[in-house]
Amino acid sequence: MKVKDIPVISMEKTVNRNYVDEQISDEFFMSIQGKVPGSAFNYPFRLDGLIMIICRRGSCELVIDLIRHSVKPNDFFFILPGSIIQLGDKSEDLLLYVMGASTDFLSDKSMKTNIQLFLHVKDNPKINLDEEESEMLFSFIEFIRSKLIRTDHIYRREIVQSLFMGFCYEVSAIFRRTLATTSQQLNRNEILFKELMQLIVTHYKTERSVGFYAGKLCLTDKYLTRIIREVSGKTISEWIKTALIFDAKSQLKYTRKTIQEISNDLNFPNPSFFGKFFKQHTGMTPKAYRMS
Repeated sequence: MKVKDIPVISMEKTVNRNYVDEQISDEFFMSIQGKVPGSAFNYPFRLDGLIMIICRRGSCELVIDLIRHSVKPNDFFFILPGSIIQLGDKSEDLLLYVMGASTDFLSDKSMKTNIQLFLHVKDNPKINLDEEESEMLFSFIEFIRSKLIRTDHIYRREIVQSLFMGFCYEVSAIFRRTLATTSQQLNRNEILFKELMQLIVTHYKTERSVGFYAGKLCLTDKYLTRIIREVSGKTISEWIKTALIFDAKSQLKYTRKTIQEISNDLNFPNPSFFGKFFKQHTGMTPKAYRMS
């Protein structure tokens, strides 16, 4: 499967749907009301920009590239462009500080250099901030917002872009301090699980056998199956099915493809088989889910 088959929600569409509090055209947005995750993230999708999220209060579940993360106060997420995202269960008092930026907004050389620091954390997008770090970042966001709302300022874009770059450097420093510890804490089996998840995200549409993934990782089917069950509590087949359901839900909600087209796209034998599979795992028919 090609990850690009998951529908992309553009930055432009995000701001035009009033999911945000403040924005600069379709290049940069901010939400401190939780509108973006509360409205736009309910179904699987990909955003064509990067997203930074800090939890101020409450709790929720956030799924990034099939991996489910619990979110609590002071948790910080750096989500790279193209990641598959979905918000799960959330508490009534949930408040997330969210900033998003298009790739164009990050086009300056200095910004690109800074963003490169985050490329190696694609498999580990979450860190938990201590109180000092979180208060510093919350204050930084509020300061950016104070400049963002000055819509009549001639250098508004340049000021916000520079401040956002500074924010990225602050976050980079935090990631650098925690990266070594995180890497040391990951054992070989956990690393293997993350490698498998990346393979599934890439190939789940066309490859559904355990043997294919075991071969890619140069392991036996039996050994890989045992390790993945120990680490995640789920079988490899269950993870592949999770990826298929994610894709199906996303296409049903964000495209106008017919159910037969979606069935063909996901390589099911026929729409009837696809419908039974979807209902078995969601409790709803594809048509009912699309209408919900």
